[in-house]
Amino acid sequence: MEQRAAEERQRGESLSRRGNAEGSRAPDAYARRAPRPEEPPPSAPAGRHRSPWGRSGRILPIRWGRIAAGSVVALAVVGVLIGYALLSGSGPKMAGTSSGGSAPASRPTDDTNRVTVAGPSPTGAGAGPNSVSASPAPGTVLGLLPTGPPVPPPPTASRPASTLVATPAGPRSTGPVLTLGRTSVSLGQVDSTDTVDLTNTGTEAFTIRTGGAPSYLDATPRATRLDPGYRTQLVISLDRSAAPVGQLDIPITVAPVSGTGGGTIHVTAVVTAGPRILSAAAPSSLRAQACVTDQAPATGTLTVEVQDPVGMSGGTVATTAPNGATATVALQLGSTTDDRSTWTAQLGPSATAGTLAYTVTVKDLNNRVATKQGSLTVAECS
Repeated sequence: MEQRAAEERQRGESLSRRGNAEGSRAPDAYARRAPRPEEPPPSAPAGRHRSPWGRSGRILPIRWGRIAAGSVVALAVVGVLIGYALLSGSGPKMAGTSSGGSAPASRPTDDTNRVTVAGPSPTGAGAGPNSVSASPAPGTVLGLLPTGPPVPPPPTASRPASTLVATPAGPRSTGPVLTLGRTSVSLGQVDSTDTVDLTNTGTEAFTIRTGGAPSYLDATPRATRLDPGYRTQLVISLDRSAAPVGQLDIPITVAPVSGTGGGTIHVTAVVTAGPRILSAAAPSSLRAQACVTDQAPATGTLTVEVQDPVGMSGGTVATTAPNGATATVALQLGSTTDDRSTWTAQLGPSATAGTLAYTVTVKDLNNRVATKQGSLTVAECS
């Protein structure tokens, strides 16, 4: 038992000595394992995928969506620039003019009734509806004309701007062809003027010929020569003061001198009788200006009653004094009832005694006139 106790004590002392040795070596181990002071991180290599916050060892993921979006925007900008350059380069070309300047080719003017066109010269009028040819003058700069349907050629002679109007291009009949805008014109009871369109729908120019109009009816085209694709007007004028009273129906023929087309235009109108002066009442006498009294005045009122179914436009009174002096005064409208109207004017004064003559003239809306004469006595001073 004593031997076993001694062995246990010896084993405990051995373990105690081992623990003390381990404790003496710990500070050195801890010193070796102590962390080193922090050093500044090495600078990261430059690159678009490196972290911008300087953290070493981290690489940002590639943003493929942003790269694709940027590429699309760049391509769109380049496409817009290229398109603008192409449009700027294909604008209207400038064609040389005879005065040395330039003007846009085949551009319509601001006038809605006129169309400025570029087409063949007059010498190529018979080449057909779809042919376009022109012979440029020496030194003329030619522009590119837009392709499309044929356009009418310019007129062969210079005329006022209001006489000719270009018509839209389209299929045309061969040769000179005249087309009427309408075949009847109604002037009614009051109108005296109207127009009818005349168009050259063929491929050759022609001269317009009219016939059948009486002396009181005039039918004249604004332009006698009409080129292919152009339009003018036939002006019809009725002189109602010379036309017979009643219902009128006058046929007028319009045709090209050589070619086809044209036809007959019927002009209708109702011509009524002119105005009638029913009465012209004047004072029986006046007194010379030198001896005027309240009972014997030097002036007096002339009252005229007129009948006219159309309507009156006015009237005048022309006077001749005893000494030969003349004067004209206008009639003043007093009242109207149905087709009758009353007008007045002042007669006198006269410086000398004798006979004062007067002539009343009235005119209706159709320019028909009626006249009536009269006279009165200018008494001497007593």
